[in-house]
Amino acid sequence: MSTISGSPRSIDVSSASPPSPHVEGRERTPLDIVRRLDWWRAIRILAPLGAFAIEGLPALIGALLVQEGGLWLTSRYAAERQQRYARRLFLAAYALRMVLALPTHYVAKLSNGSGALPFFRDDYTNDLVGEWLVRIARGDGGVSIFPGHQYLLSSIYSYLLMGIYAVFGYSPLLPKLLNIGLASLCAVMVFELARKAFNPRAALVAGICAVALPSLVVWSIATLKETLVLFTSLVALASVQFLCTASRRDSRVIDAVVLLVATLALLIDLRFTSTFIFVGLVALVLLARSRVRLRAWQTALATLLVVGVLAGGLVMIRLRTSDRPLSATVEDIVLQIRHRRAQEAAGAASQLRSELDVVSATGSGLPAAESASDAAPFSVVGDILNPLGYALLAPAPWQAQSLTELGASVEMPVWYALLCASFFAWRAAPRQPLFVVCLVVFGIANWLMLAAVEGNLGNLLRHRLVLDVALLILGAAGLQWLWARCGQWLHMQLLARHK
Repeated sequence: MSTISGSPRSIDVSSASPPSPHVEGRERTPLDIVRRLDWWRAIRILAPLGAFAIEGLPALIGALLVQEGGLWLTSRYAAERQQRYARRLFLAAYALRMVLALPTHYVAKLSNGSGALPFFRDDYTNDLVGEWLVRIARGDGGVSIFPGHQYLLSSIYSYLLMGIYAVFGYSPLLPKLLNIGLASLCAVMVFELARKAFNPRAALVAGICAVALPSLVVWSIATLKETLVLFTSLVALASVQFLCTASRRDSRVIDAVVLLVATLALLIDLRFTSTFIFVGLVALVLLARSRVRLRAWQTALATLLVVGVLAGGLVMIRLRTSDRPLSATVEDIVLQIRHRRAQEAAGAASQLRSELDVVSATGSGLPAAESASDAAPFSVVGDILNPLGYALLAPAPWQAQSLTELGASVEMPVWYALLCASFFAWRAAPRQPLFVVCLVVFGIANWLMLAAVEGNLGNLLRHRLVLDVALLILGAAGLQWLWARCGQWLHMQLLARHK
Protein backbone atom coordinates (compact mmCIF):
# COMPACT_ATOMS: atom_id res chain seq x y z
CA MET A 1 0.00 0.00 0.00
CA SER A 2 1.48 3.38 -0.96
CA THR A 3 1.38 6.30 1.45
CA ILE A 4 1.68 9.78 -0.08
CA SER A 5 2.55 12.69 2.15
CA GLY A 6 3.89 16.19 1.85
CA SER A 7 7.17 15.36 3.55
CA PRO A 8 10.46 15.25 1.60
CA ARG A 9 10.22 11.49 1.42
CA SER A 10 6.85 11.87 -0.30
CA ILE A 11 6.33 8.26 -1.25
CA ASP A 12 6.89 5.58 1.31
CA VAL A 13 6.06 2.02 0.46
CA SER A 14 5.53 0.30 3.76
CA SER A 15 6.82 -3.19 4.13
CA ALA A 16 4.46 -3.96 6.98
CA SER A 17 1.70 -6.39 6.22
CA PRO A 18 -1.89 -5.42 6.99
CA PRO A 19 -3.03 -6.53 10.42
CA SER A 20 -3.98 -10.15 10.38
CA PRO A 21 -7.52 -11.00 11.35
CA HIS A 22 -6.12 -14.11 13.02
CA VAL A 23 -7.40 -14.42 16.56
CA GLU A 24 -5.92 -16.81 19.04
CA GLY A 25 -7.89 -19.97 19.03
CA ARG A 26 -9.13 -19.53 15.46
CA GLU A 27 -7.57 -21.41 12.53
CA ARG A 28 -5.87 -19.48 9.72
CA THR A 29 -8.00 -19.01 6.67
CA PRO A 30 -6.66 -19.10 3.08
CA LEU A 31 -7.08 -15.32 3.00
CA ASP A 32 -4.66 -14.98 5.93
CA ILE A 33 -2.08 -17.06 4.06
CA VAL A 34 -2.50 -14.99 0.88
CA ARG A 35 -2.02 -11.78 2.84
CA ARG A 36 1.25 -13.03 4.27
CA LEU A 37 2.72 -13.97 0.90
CA ASP A 38 5.61 -11.88 -0.38
CA TRP A 39 4.28 -11.24 -3.87
CA TRP A 40 7.42 -9.44 -5.03
CA ARG A 41 9.57 -12.46 -4.25
CA ALA A 42 6.97 -14.74 -5.83
CA ILE A 43 7.21 -12.80 -9.10
CA ARG A 44 11.00 -13.20 -9.15
CA ILE A 45 10.62 -16.95 -8.72
CA LEU A 46 7.59 -17.74 -10.88
CA ALA A 47 8.52 -15.65 -13.94
CA PRO A 48 11.81 -17.50 -14.68
CA LEU A 49 10.13 -20.83 -13.95
CA GLY A 50 7.40 -20.00 -16.46
CA ALA A 51 10.02 -19.17 -19.09
CA PHE A 52 11.83 -22.43 -18.29
CA ALA A 53 8.61 -24.41 -18.72
CA ILE A 54 8.08 -22.98 -22.21
CA GLU A 55 11.58 -22.94 -23.74
CA GLY A 56 13.93 -24.64 -21.32
CA LEU A 57 17.28 -23.61 -19.89
CA PRO A 58 18.13 -20.73 -22.31
CA ALA A 59 14.85 -19.01 -21.45
CA LEU A 60 15.46 -19.55 -17.73
CA ILE A 61 18.94 -17.99 -17.93
CA GLY A 62 17.66 -15.14 -20.08
CA ALA A 63 14.77 -14.40 -17.71
CA LEU A 64 17.09 -14.35 -14.69
CA LEU A 65 19.58 -12.05 -16.44
CA VAL A 66 16.87 -9.64 -17.58
CA GLN A 67 15.04 -9.68 -14.25
CA GLU A 68 17.98 -9.33 -11.88
CA GLY A 69 19.90 -7.01 -14.21
CA GLY A 70 16.83 -4.77 -14.45
CA LEU A 71 16.48 -4.65 -10.67
CA TRP A 72 20.16 -3.76 -10.31
CA LEU A 73 19.88 -0.96 -12.87
CA THR A 74 16.73 0.27 -11.12
CA SER A 75 18.58 0.51 -7.81
CA ARG A 76 21.44 2.38 -9.49
CA TYR A 77 19.19 4.89 -11.27
CA ALA A 78 16.48 5.61 -8.69
CA ALA A 79 17.03 7.99 -5.80
CA GLU A 80 17.97 6.32 -2.53
CA ARG A 81 14.67 7.17 -0.84
CA GLN A 82 12.69 5.90 -3.83
CA GLN A 83 14.56 2.68 -4.52
CA ARG A 84 12.07 0.41 -2.76
CA TYR A 85 9.15 1.84 -4.68
CA ALA A 86 11.09 1.90 -7.98
CA ARG A 87 11.95 -1.79 -7.61
CA ARG A 88 8.31 -2.65 -7.03
CA LEU A 89 7.32 -0.52 -10.01
CA PHE A 90 9.80 -2.48 -12.13
CA LEU A 91 8.45 -5.82 -10.87
CA ALA A 92 4.85 -4.75 -11.45
CA ALA A 93 5.58 -3.85 -15.08
CA TYR A 94 7.66 -7.01 -15.47
CA ALA A 95 4.95 -9.27 -14.01
CA LEU A 96 2.17 -7.77 -16.13
CA ARG A 97 4.11 -8.28 -19.33
CA MET A 98 5.24 -11.79 -18.42
CA VAL A 99 1.66 -12.80 -17.64
CA LEU A 100 0.72 -11.74 -21.17
CA ALA A 101 3.86 -12.80 -23.05
CA LEU A 102 4.29 -16.39 -21.81
CA PRO A 103 0.80 -17.74 -22.65
CA THR A 104 0.55 -15.91 -25.97
CA HIS A 105 4.02 -17.09 -26.98
CA TYR A 106 3.18 -20.68 -26.08
CA VAL A 107 -0.11 -20.68 -28.00
CA ALA A 108 1.48 -19.01 -31.05
CA LYS A 109 4.39 -21.49 -30.95
CA LEU A 110 1.96 -24.39 -31.20
CA SER A 111 0.69 -23.01 -34.51
CA ASN A 112 3.76 -21.50 -36.21
CA GLY A 113 6.72 -22.98 -34.35
CA SER A 114 8.35 -19.63 -33.54
CA GLY A 115 5.91 -18.04 -31.12
CA ALA A 116 5.57 -14.95 -33.32
CA LEU A 117 2.30 -13.15 -32.66
CA PRO A 118 0.04 -13.39 -35.74
CA PHE A 119 -1.06 -9.75 -35.69
CA PHE A 120 2.56 -8.47 -35.77
CA ARG A 121 4.07 -9.48 -39.09
CA ASP A 122 7.42 -7.91 -38.21
CA ASP A 123 7.59 -10.14 -35.14
CA TYR A 124 7.95 -13.19 -37.37
CA THR A 125 10.21 -11.41 -39.89
CA ASN A 126 12.70 -10.16 -37.29
CA ASP A 127 12.87 -13.56 -35.65
CA LEU A 128 13.41 -15.27 -39.02
CA VAL A 129 16.16 -12.90 -40.16
CA GLY A 130 17.96 -13.20 -36.81
CA GLU A 131 17.97 -17.00 -37.05
CA TRP A 132 19.13 -16.96 -40.68
CA LEU A 133 22.00 -14.59 -39.90
CA VAL A 134 23.28 -17.06 -37.33
CA ARG A 135 23.07 -19.92 -39.83
CA ILE A 136 24.84 -17.86 -42.50
CA ALA A 137 27.60 -16.92 -40.04
CA ARG A 138 28.11 -20.61 -39.29
CA GLY A 139 28.61 -21.42 -42.97
CA ASP A 140 25.19 -22.76 -43.91
CA GLY A 141 25.22 -22.23 -47.67
CA GLY A 142 21.59 -23.25 -48.12
CA VAL A 143 20.24 -20.10 -46.47
CA SER A 144 19.78 -16.71 -48.09
CA ILE A 145 17.85 -13.62 -47.06
CA PHE A 146 14.82 -12.92 -49.24
CA PRO A 147 14.99 -9.65 -51.21
CA GLY A 148 11.91 -8.43 -49.35
CA HIS A 149 13.69 -8.90 -46.02
CA GLN A 150 17.09 -7.48 -46.90
CA TYR A 151 16.20 -4.01 -45.66
CA LEU A 152 16.47 -5.48 -42.14
CA LEU A 153 20.19 -6.10 -42.68
CA SER A 154 20.82 -2.38 -42.25
CA SER A 155 19.32 -2.40 -38.76
CA ILE A 156 21.37 -3.06 -35.65
CA TYR A 157 18.34 -4.79 -34.12
CA SER A 158 18.70 -7.74 -36.50
CA TYR A 159 22.30 -8.23 -35.36
CA LEU A 160 21.22 -7.97 -31.73
CA LEU A 161 18.87 -10.90 -32.35
CA MET A 162 21.68 -12.70 -34.15
CA GLY A 163 23.94 -12.25 -31.12
CA ILE A 164 21.25 -13.56 -28.73
CA TYR A 165 20.65 -16.67 -30.84
CA ALA A 166 24.39 -17.23 -31.33
CA VAL A 167 25.03 -17.22 -27.57
CA PHE A 168 21.93 -18.98 -26.22
CA GLY A 169 20.82 -20.96 -29.25
CA TYR A 170 17.56 -20.47 -31.09
CA SER A 171 15.07 -19.50 -28.40
CA PRO A 172 12.54 -17.00 -29.79
CA LEU A 173 11.27 -16.15 -26.31
CA LEU A 174 14.56 -14.45 -25.40
CA PRO A 175 14.09 -11.26 -27.50
CA LYS A 176 10.65 -10.86 -25.94
CA LEU A 177 12.15 -11.21 -22.48
CA LEU A 178 14.70 -8.53 -23.34
CA ASN A 179 11.93 -6.19 -24.52
CA ILE A 180 9.96 -6.89 -21.34
CA GLY A 181 12.96 -5.97 -19.22
CA LEU A 182 13.57 -2.77 -21.19
CA ALA A 183 9.88 -1.82 -20.98
CA SER A 184 9.95 -2.31 -17.20
CA LEU A 185 13.01 -0.07 -16.97
CA CYS A 186 11.15 2.49 -19.10
CA ALA A 187 8.40 2.63 -16.45
CA VAL A 188 11.01 3.32 -13.77
CA MET A 189 12.69 6.00 -15.89
CA VAL A 190 9.37 7.74 -16.59
CA PHE A 191 8.72 7.77 -12.84
CA GLU A 192 12.14 9.25 -12.06
CA LEU A 193 11.98 11.85 -14.86
CA ALA A 194 8.57 13.01 -13.61
CA ARG A 195 9.69 13.05 -9.96
CA LYS A 196 12.72 15.22 -10.69
CA ALA A 197 10.83 17.52 -13.07
CA PHE A 198 7.66 17.93 -10.96
CA ASN A 199 6.87 16.07 -7.72
CA PRO A 200 6.41 12.53 -6.38
CA ARG A 201 2.62 12.62 -6.75
CA ALA A 202 2.87 13.36 -10.47
CA ALA A 203 5.60 10.72 -10.73
CA LEU A 204 3.29 8.16 -9.16
CA VAL A 205 0.59 8.79 -11.78
CA ALA A 206 3.12 8.76 -14.63
CA GLY A 207 4.74 5.54 -13.38
CA ILE A 208 1.43 3.68 -13.04
CA CYS A 209 0.39 4.77 -16.54
CA ALA A 210 3.77 3.65 -17.93
CA VAL A 211 3.24 0.24 -16.34
CA ALA A 212 -0.30 -0.34 -17.59
CA LEU A 213 -0.86 1.76 -20.74
CA PRO A 214 -1.97 -0.82 -23.36
CA SER A 215 0.21 0.47 -26.21
CA LEU A 216 3.34 0.33 -24.05
CA VAL A 217 2.42 -3.19 -22.94
CA VAL A 218 1.44 -4.68 -26.30
CA TRP A 219 4.49 -3.54 -28.28
CA SER A 220 6.85 -4.79 -25.55
CA ILE A 221 5.79 -8.46 -25.72
CA ALA A 222 6.78 -8.96 -29.37
CA THR A 223 10.13 -9.21 -31.18
CA LEU A 224 10.08 -5.59 -32.36
CA LYS A 225 12.59 -2.77 -31.95
CA GLU A 226 10.08 -0.17 -30.70
CA THR A 227 10.79 -0.85 -27.02
CA LEU A 228 14.53 -0.50 -27.64
CA VAL A 229 13.89 2.84 -29.39
CA LEU A 230 11.79 3.99 -26.44
CA PHE A 231 14.41 2.95 -23.90
CA THR A 232 17.20 4.65 -25.87
CA SER A 233 15.15 7.85 -26.13
CA LEU A 234 14.53 7.80 -22.37
CA VAL A 235 18.26 7.40 -21.70
CA ALA A 236 18.89 10.43 -23.92
CA LEU A 237 16.16 12.39 -22.12
CA ALA A 238 17.65 11.47 -18.74
CA SER A 239 21.03 12.77 -19.95
CA VAL A 240 19.43 16.02 -21.13
CA GLN A 241 17.65 16.37 -17.78
CA PHE A 242 20.95 15.98 -15.93
CA LEU A 243 22.63 18.59 -18.14
CA CYS A 244 19.74 21.00 -17.45
CA THR A 245 20.57 21.19 -13.73
CA ALA A 246 24.12 19.90 -13.19
CA SER A 247 26.82 22.21 -11.96
CA ARG A 248 29.49 23.02 -14.52
CA ARG A 249 32.13 21.68 -12.12
CA ASP A 250 30.34 18.39 -11.56
CA SER A 251 32.60 15.55 -12.68
CA ARG A 252 29.57 13.60 -13.88
CA VAL A 253 28.90 16.09 -16.67
CA ILE A 254 31.53 14.41 -18.85
CA ASP A 255 29.95 11.02 -18.16
CA ALA A 256 26.54 12.37 -19.15
CA VAL A 257 27.94 13.85 -22.37
CA VAL A 258 29.65 10.56 -23.29
CA LEU A 259 26.45 8.63 -22.58
CA LEU A 260 24.42 11.09 -24.64
CA VAL A 261 26.80 10.86 -27.61
CA ALA A 262 26.72 7.04 -27.48
CA THR A 263 22.92 7.10 -27.28
CA LEU A 264 22.64 9.44 -30.25
CA ALA A 265 24.97 7.21 -32.24
CA LEU A 266 22.64 4.30 -31.53
CA LEU A 267 19.57 6.37 -32.41
CA ILE A 268 21.06 7.17 -35.82
CA ASP A 269 20.39 3.55 -36.66
CA LEU A 270 17.22 2.96 -34.62
CA ARG A 271 15.32 6.20 -35.28
CA PHE A 272 17.24 8.68 -37.42
CA THR A 273 14.84 11.58 -36.91
CA SER A 274 15.10 11.37 -33.11
CA THR A 275 18.82 12.11 -33.37
CA PHE A 276 18.13 15.51 -34.90
CA ILE A 277 15.53 16.26 -32.23
CA PHE A 278 18.01 15.53 -29.43
CA VAL A 279 20.72 17.59 -31.10
CA GLY A 280 18.28 20.48 -31.08
CA LEU A 281 17.48 19.88 -27.39
CA VAL A 282 21.18 19.90 -26.47
CA ALA A 283 21.63 23.15 -28.38
CA LEU A 284 18.66 24.59 -26.47
CA VAL A 285 20.17 23.55 -23.11
CA LEU A 286 23.57 25.01 -24.00
CA LEU A 287 21.97 28.25 -25.10
CA ALA A 288 19.82 28.52 -21.97
CA ARG A 289 22.68 27.72 -19.57
CA SER A 290 25.27 29.85 -21.33
CA ARG A 291 26.89 32.50 -19.19
CA VAL A 292 26.70 34.88 -22.12
CA ARG A 293 23.38 36.70 -22.04
CA LEU A 294 22.28 37.05 -25.63
CA ARG A 295 19.97 39.69 -26.93
CA ALA A 296 16.84 38.81 -28.84
CA TRP A 297 18.46 39.16 -32.27
CA GLN A 298 21.47 37.12 -31.14
CA THR A 299 19.22 34.35 -29.85
CA ALA A 300 17.36 34.32 -33.16
CA LEU A 301 20.65 34.17 -35.05
CA ALA A 302 21.89 31.26 -32.92
CA THR A 303 18.62 29.43 -33.51
CA LEU A 304 18.91 29.95 -37.26
CA LEU A 305 22.48 28.65 -37.09
CA VAL A 306 21.38 25.42 -35.36
CA VAL A 307 18.52 24.97 -37.83
CA GLY A 308 20.95 25.64 -40.67
CA VAL A 309 23.35 22.96 -39.43
CA LEU A 310 20.54 20.41 -39.15
CA ALA A 311 19.10 21.35 -42.54
CA GLY A 312 22.57 21.23 -44.09
CA GLY A 313 23.01 17.70 -42.78
CA LEU A 314 19.74 16.68 -44.37
CA VAL A 315 20.76 18.32 -47.65
CA MET A 316 24.06 16.42 -47.68
CA ILE A 317 22.24 13.16 -47.04
CA ARG A 318 19.85 13.92 -49.88
CA LEU A 319 22.68 14.73 -52.31
CA ARG A 320 24.31 11.40 -51.52
CA THR A 321 21.13 9.33 -51.74
CA SER A 322 19.14 10.94 -54.59
CA ASP A 323 19.77 11.91 -58.21
CA ARG A 324 17.08 14.58 -58.15
CA PRO A 325 18.27 18.23 -58.29
CA LEU A 326 18.45 20.17 -55.03
CA SER A 327 15.85 22.65 -56.31
CA ALA A 328 13.27 19.86 -56.29
CA THR A 329 13.73 19.10 -52.58
CA VAL A 330 10.60 20.90 -51.36
CA GLU A 331 8.51 19.41 -54.16
CA ASP A 332 9.75 15.92 -53.35
CA ILE A 333 8.99 16.35 -49.64
CA VAL A 334 5.46 17.54 -50.33
CA LEU A 335 4.85 14.71 -52.80
CA GLN A 336 6.19 12.14 -50.34
CA ILE A 337 3.93 13.42 -47.59
CA ARG A 338 0.92 13.39 -49.89
CA HIS A 339 1.75 9.87 -51.06
CA ARG A 340 1.78 8.72 -47.45
CA ARG A 341 -1.60 10.31 -46.92
CA ALA A 342 -2.85 8.52 -50.03
CA GLN A 343 -1.57 5.23 -48.65
CA GLU A 344 -3.39 5.95 -45.43
CA ALA A 345 -6.63 6.64 -47.27
CA ALA A 346 -6.20 3.39 -49.17
CA GLY A 347 -5.49 1.46 -45.95
CA ALA A 348 -2.09 0.47 -47.34
CA ALA A 349 -0.78 -2.59 -45.50
CA SER A 350 -2.06 -1.41 -42.13
CA GLN A 351 -0.93 -3.79 -39.44
CA LEU A 352 -4.36 -3.53 -37.89
CA ARG A 353 -6.13 -4.83 -40.98
CA SER A 354 -5.94 -8.14 -42.76
CA GLU A 355 -4.65 -8.49 -46.30
CA LEU A 356 -8.22 -8.71 -47.56
CA ASP A 357 -8.95 -5.23 -46.26
CA VAL A 358 -6.09 -3.70 -48.25
CA VAL A 359 -6.85 -2.16 -51.65
CA SER A 360 -5.29 -5.18 -53.34
CA ALA A 361 -3.10 -8.05 -52.26
CA THR A 362 -0.26 -6.83 -54.49
CA GLY A 363 -0.73 -3.15 -53.76
CA SER A 364 -1.68 -2.40 -57.37
CA GLY A 365 -4.20 0.16 -56.17
CA LEU A 366 -1.55 2.32 -54.56
CA PRO A 367 -0.13 3.98 -57.72
CA ALA A 368 -3.65 5.06 -58.64
CA ALA A 369 -4.18 6.47 -55.16
CA GLU A 370 -0.88 8.33 -55.33
CA SER A 371 -1.70 9.72 -58.79
CA ALA A 372 -5.02 10.97 -57.47
CA SER A 373 -3.25 12.68 -54.57
CA ASP A 374 -0.81 14.35 -57.00
CA ALA A 375 -3.67 15.67 -59.10
CA ALA A 376 -5.65 17.01 -56.15
CA PRO A 377 -5.11 20.72 -55.37
CA PHE A 378 -3.34 21.74 -52.18
CA SER A 379 -5.64 22.10 -49.20
CA VAL A 380 -4.79 23.47 -45.76
CA VAL A 381 -7.33 21.16 -44.14
CA GLY A 382 -6.46 18.04 -46.12
CA ASP A 383 -2.69 18.47 -46.27
CA ILE A 384 -1.92 20.08 -42.89
CA LEU A 385 -4.73 19.94 -40.33
CA ASN A 386 -5.95 16.40 -41.02
CA PRO A 387 -2.46 14.81 -40.80
CA LEU A 388 -1.76 16.70 -37.55
CA GLY A 389 -5.05 15.57 -36.05
CA TYR A 390 -4.59 12.02 -37.27
CA ALA A 391 -1.11 11.72 -35.77
CA LEU A 392 -2.27 12.97 -32.38
CA LEU A 393 -5.82 11.66 -32.00
CA ALA A 394 -6.10 8.41 -34.00
CA PRO A 395 -7.45 5.80 -33.61
CA ALA A 396 -10.70 7.31 -32.36
CA PRO A 397 -13.02 4.63 -30.92
CA TRP A 398 -15.98 5.88 -32.97
CA GLN A 399 -13.99 5.47 -36.23
CA ALA A 400 -12.99 1.83 -35.70
CA GLN A 401 -13.70 -0.42 -38.70
CA SER A 402 -13.08 -3.77 -36.99
CA LEU A 403 -12.82 -5.37 -33.58
CA THR A 404 -9.03 -5.18 -33.83
CA GLU A 405 -9.08 -1.43 -34.39
CA LEU A 406 -11.63 -1.06 -31.62
CA GLY A 407 -9.25 -2.91 -29.30
CA ALA A 408 -6.40 -0.63 -30.38
CA SER A 409 -8.50 2.41 -29.46
CA VAL A 410 -9.26 1.24 -25.91
CA GLU A 411 -6.54 3.42 -24.42
CA MET A 412 -7.53 6.55 -26.33
CA PRO A 413 -9.84 7.94 -23.58
CA VAL A 414 -6.82 7.85 -21.24
CA TRP A 415 -4.70 9.38 -24.02
CA TYR A 416 -7.22 12.21 -24.49
CA ALA A 417 -7.37 12.84 -20.71
CA LEU A 418 -3.58 13.06 -20.48
CA LEU A 419 -3.45 15.28 -23.55
CA CYS A 420 -5.94 17.75 -22.07
CA ALA A 421 -4.28 17.65 -18.65
CA SER A 422 -0.84 18.34 -20.16
CA PHE A 423 -1.94 21.93 -20.88
CA PHE A 424 -2.03 22.48 -17.09
CA ALA A 425 1.43 21.00 -16.46
CA TRP A 426 3.06 24.40 -16.11
CA ARG A 427 0.64 25.25 -13.28
CA ALA A 428 2.07 22.32 -11.30
CA ALA A 429 5.17 24.39 -10.42
CA PRO A 430 7.87 22.35 -12.18
CA ARG A 431 11.14 21.98 -10.32
CA GLN A 432 13.11 21.95 -13.57
CA PRO A 433 11.52 24.51 -15.94
CA LEU A 434 14.26 24.15 -18.55
CA PHE A 435 13.79 20.39 -18.79
CA VAL A 436 10.01 20.82 -19.01
CA VAL A 437 10.55 23.18 -21.97
CA CYS A 438 12.80 20.53 -23.56
CA LEU A 439 10.11 17.91 -22.95
CA VAL A 440 7.48 20.09 -24.64
CA VAL A 441 9.78 20.69 -27.62
CA PHE A 442 10.53 16.95 -27.77
CA GLY A 443 6.82 16.10 -27.84
CA ILE A 444 5.90 18.69 -30.45
CA ALA A 445 8.81 17.72 -32.72
CA ASN A 446 7.82 14.06 -32.61
CA TRP A 447 4.20 14.97 -33.27
CA LEU A 448 5.12 16.98 -36.37
CA MET A 449 7.36 14.17 -37.59
CA LEU A 450 4.59 11.60 -37.16
CA ALA A 451 2.14 13.82 -39.04
CA ALA A 452 4.59 14.13 -41.94
CA VAL A 453 5.71 10.54 -42.43
CA GLU A 454 3.18 8.07 -41.00
CA GLY A 455 0.77 6.70 -43.56
CA ASN A 456 -1.06 3.88 -41.78
CA LEU A 457 -2.45 3.21 -38.37
CA GLY A 458 -0.18 0.29 -37.48
CA ASN A 459 3.04 2.25 -38.00
CA LEU A 460 1.54 5.29 -36.28
CA LEU A 461 0.82 3.31 -33.11
CA ARG A 462 4.33 1.84 -33.14
CA HIS A 463 6.22 5.06 -33.69
CA ARG A 464 4.03 7.12 -31.37
CA LEU A 465 5.43 5.27 -28.34
CA VAL A 466 8.15 7.92 -28.02
CA LEU A 467 5.47 10.60 -27.83
CA ASP A 468 3.94 8.68 -24.90
CA VAL A 469 6.87 9.73 -22.71
CA ALA A 470 6.18 13.46 -22.99
CA LEU A 471 2.45 12.96 -22.68
CA LEU A 472 2.73 10.75 -19.58
CA ILE A 473 4.98 13.15 -17.67
CA LEU A 474 3.21 16.38 -18.64
CA GLY A 475 -0.27 14.85 -18.41
CA ALA A 476 0.42 13.31 -14.99
CA ALA A 477 1.63 16.67 -13.66
CA GLY A 478 -1.47 18.36 -15.04
CA LEU A 479 -3.77 15.73 -13.55
CA GLN A 480 -2.10 16.05 -10.16
CA TRP A 481 -2.56 19.84 -10.23
CA LEU A 482 -6.21 19.54 -11.31
CA TRP A 483 -6.86 16.96 -8.59
CA ALA A 484 -5.37 19.26 -5.96
CA ARG A 485 -7.41 22.21 -7.19
CA CYS A 486 -10.64 20.19 -7.34
CA GLY A 487 -9.96 18.80 -3.86
CA GLN A 488 -9.41 22.30 -2.51
CA TRP A 489 -12.61 23.54 -4.15
CA LEU A 490 -14.64 20.63 -2.76
CA HIS A 491 -13.18 21.23 0.69
CA MET A 492 -14.21 24.89 0.55
CA GLN A 493 -17.71 23.91 -0.59
CA LEU A 494 -18.12 21.46 2.29
CA LEU A 495 -16.92 24.04 4.80
CA ALA A 496 -19.37 26.58 3.38
CA ARG A 497 -22.26 24.12 3.71
CA HIS A 498 -21.38 23.26 7.32
CA LYS A 499 -21.37 26.95 8.19
